[in-house]
Amino acid sequence: MRSFVIFKVFRPKQKIILAMLLALLVGAAVYPYYASSQENRAVEALSWTVASKIIVVDPGHGGIDPGCVGKSGVREKDINLAIAKRLSTYLKQAGATVVMTREGDYDLSEEGKAPSGVKHKDDLAARAELAELYQADLFISVHVNSIPLTECWGPQVFYHPDSKDSKRLAALMQKELNKAGGDSGRWVKPEDFFVLRGHKCTSAIVEVGFLSNPKEETLLGEPIHQNKLAWSIYAGVVRYFAGDPLPKDPEYD
Repeated sequence: MRSFVIFKVFRPKQKIILAMLLALLVGAAVYPYYASSQENRAVEALSWTVASKIIVVDPGHGGIDPGCVGKSGVREKDINLAIAKRLSTYLKQAGATVVMTREGDYDLSEEGKAPSGVKHKDDLAARAELAELYQADLFISVHVNSIPLTECWGPQVFYHPDSKDSKRLAALMQKELNKAGGDSGRWVKPEDFFVLRGHKCTSAIVEVGFLSNPKEETLLGEPIHQNKLAWSIYAGVVRYFAGDPLPKDPEYD
């Protein structure tokens, strides 16, 4: 019995449509690299400065602690982990050693701690201790914001007030985030958060947006937007190690 291979003949118009669809699919797949080659060539040229650095990437919350939850049910802990994994990939590709505080849906507290406050403190302490254990150069914690005002939007980066290096790192990341996602007018803020003072290394908390804003909640769940945020954080890290100066606060520039 003969076998036949059937070839479908496409008309010129169909070929054009298929080519356009293929271009869209390929574009979506390589989006982060397209963005870096077209808009951030300087960052790629400086990526060697990250090689050999030890960086702790901390996806906030996890396990029984979902963090904040959007109206549609999007959980902060899931957004944090997705963006942190993408950030980790960029850093590793540049030659950095990356320590993830978690790579799945769990927290770092000890089992058997009944009071939730104690459990939460143990979790935060364990995250901070990793920076000391690995003698990290940087500690970057990824979170999502949420407040009663639904119109608030945009990323914001926090640093410990006693660290000038942390302020410079935070400002460089904030500048990149504002360029990538539209400038919401937000700028870096000093805060005495536990994960920023529980170790000695340069550190920052990146609140990547607001789950309390319906439009931003949708964006934060989209892989393309998550890639954009991860790349912006990475670009800030590269510029930090390249020695870029502290950017001026736009409000007073």
